[in-house]
Amino acid sequence: MHIKLTDVGLYVTASTRRPWEPRGPVLLGLHGGPGIDGSQMRYVLTPQQEWATVVVPDQRGHGRSDRSTPDDWTLAQWASDIRQLVEALGLEDVLLVGTSFGGFVVQRFLADYPGVVRGGVVIGSSPRRASAEEITERYRDLGGDVPARVMERMLRDPSPEAEQDWARFCAPFSRLRPPDDVLTRIVAERVATPEVNEHFMATFADLDLRPDLADVRDPILVLVGARDPLTPPDVAAEIQKHSGGAVTVHQVEDASHQVLWDQPERCDLLLREFAASLSLIG
Repeated sequence: MHIKLTDVGLYVTASTRRPWEPRGPVLLGLHGGPGIDGSQMRYVLTPQQEWATVVVPDQRGHGRSDRSTPDDWTLAQWASDIRQLVEALGLEDVLLVGTSFGGFVVQRFLADYPGVVRGGVVIGSSPRRASAEEITERYRDLGGDVPARVMERMLRDPSPEAEQDWARFCAPFSRLRPPDDVLTRIVAERVATPEVNEHFMATFADLDLRPDLADVRDPILVLVGARDPLTPPDVAAEIQKHSGGAVTVHQVEDASHQVLWDQPERCDLLLREFAASLSLIG
């Protein structure tokens, strides 16, 4: 379905397998990227349909949502869109979950709109971008000089050509579990907007949400893969140091950047436990 907000239309899906009840937990998932749609996020959040209604929008500029303009491709605007979406759909008992790029939006949202959702989950993300040296060395440790050089170029020159090389040489290190047929098809068929990625990456090195986290009052769960080359666990854990709310950090073993894909059962357990701690489920 398409939901019209103040100045943009968002494509949104909602799915659940739980027994119907007037109220129940809503897991609002924000996809990674930027520059890809929410199809992979919808797939990896399938297990959570057993105990929550899973709502996933294609964020502004992505997928089947309106493109808008580059001036509005900002964390503040993406967070504002989610605030409007919660109101437009009348959502209650919301757990806001973001992976990678979506995790930055979650942090921005919690700082700007305290008390709107019951809690936030940040997966494979951090309050700042890890340094180029940290990221490059992580890729070198995992795959050698070739992915390290490609990642270094991507950080220095986020062009469409660099993005293509990254997808070929670096993306495979983002997950440890091989893709199944469904995920392979999703990746092949998803709607890409590389111009959004290029716009975001141009200022990515300056991203630092640590001062803003002091305004957060909602509880946060942080999940980070022990073998994540993009988000070193110690950098992700900085959320705990700077947040004004309660933060729980779990380093997920045998997982890379795509934590939900690599360890679905472990992640589902941790998400259930977090939801239960907020009295969203029994």
